[in-house]
Amino acid sequence: MKNASLLLAGACALPVFAAAQNLADPVVSRHHFGVSLPVWLNAKAKFTTTRATNPGPAAGGTAARVYDDGYNRVDSTGNTPAVLGGPPSTSFFGYANDLQVVNAVGAGTLSLHAVQLNGGDYTRNLSNKPQFPGVDFFYRYDWQAGEKWRVNWELGAAYNYFNWEQNGAPGSTVNLLADVFALSGVTLFPGAAPYNGPFTALPGSPVIGSTPVRTEGTAPAAVTGVRKLELHALQFRVGPTLDWVPNDKWTVGVQGGLALGVGWSQLAFAEQITVTAANIAPINQSGRTDDVHAWAGWFSALRIDRRLNERWDAHVEVRHLWQETLRHNGPTRSGEINLSDGLGLGMGVSYRF
Repeated sequence: MKNASLLLAGACALPVFAAAQNLADPVVSRHHFGVSLPVWLNAKAKFTTTRATNPGPAAGGTAARVYDDGYNRVDSTGNTPAVLGGPPSTSFFGYANDLQVVNAVGAGTLSLHAVQLNGGDYTRNLSNKPQFPGVDFFYRYDWQAGEKWRVNWELGAAYNYFNWEQNGAPGSTVNLLADVFALSGVTLFPGAAPYNGPFTALPGSPVIGSTPVRTEGTAPAAVTGVRKLELHALQFRVGPTLDWVPNDKWTVGVQGGLALGVGWSQLAFAEQITVTAANIAPINQSGRTDDVHAWAGWFSALRIDRRLNERWDAHVEVRHLWQETLRHNGPTRSGEINLSDGLGLGMGVSYRF
């Protein structure tokens, strides 16, 4: 009778959630180590541009000016006028295509251009193209539990690769700067392009005006060629997890907490820009730049676990990251990366010990 009373007293002292999991029991596995393979979908990025070349000032005849399809610089004479009392002139000029030349008796012009892509297809948001999954490691500690619920703390670290790539942009627009220089009767013969004039004038070298007449505006353009933005991201997270445990096989949990990240990005492009204008030949631009990033934000996730045996669980999860836009800065092409528009989908296993 005495033994039966002791057993009854002990049973009454057990917590109400003992049927689900008694975390005070030293034989219960409170530690979990897991790994999953996440793939991020619909993370956004877009490309922005600046002028690939600096055309120089709009006024003055003794300035060095460089364009996407040529140049007009200061020659060895300091752009001394070819005719006494006339406007400054130079032999140190060049152009890429005969379309830029308009020959006329006693007159004529040479047009040089600088372009900047500024809209249309080129600057639209792109979704990332998953090529292979990342890897995510986590440690979870079971902190408190009830009959059908459990509270955990989780610490994780993940590597993810993001890739945005686009081939061409037929419906683009450009900021078009055009500087027109007077030939003053000098003939630039067809077939001479591409032409590069000498710094010091040689006998027979053409000498043209060095004071431009400038116009600026927008124009439609088509872009061919590839541009690509890559991001290698290492992210860390910490936060609580609230699990619902309907039975001994399944667990459904929600997570949230602090996310910290560092990353390295590379932007590369090799493009040809065709502006809808009769005197502009296609313009080639290319380059590659690297940038580094650090960020802080918040994460949330939904995870479903399936118990496989006494020690192993399998899981699937959906993860979201909120953070500020990352900016890749380059001299002629830049990129804006928004991971918050995407969702991470992952599956993996965990070991309890």
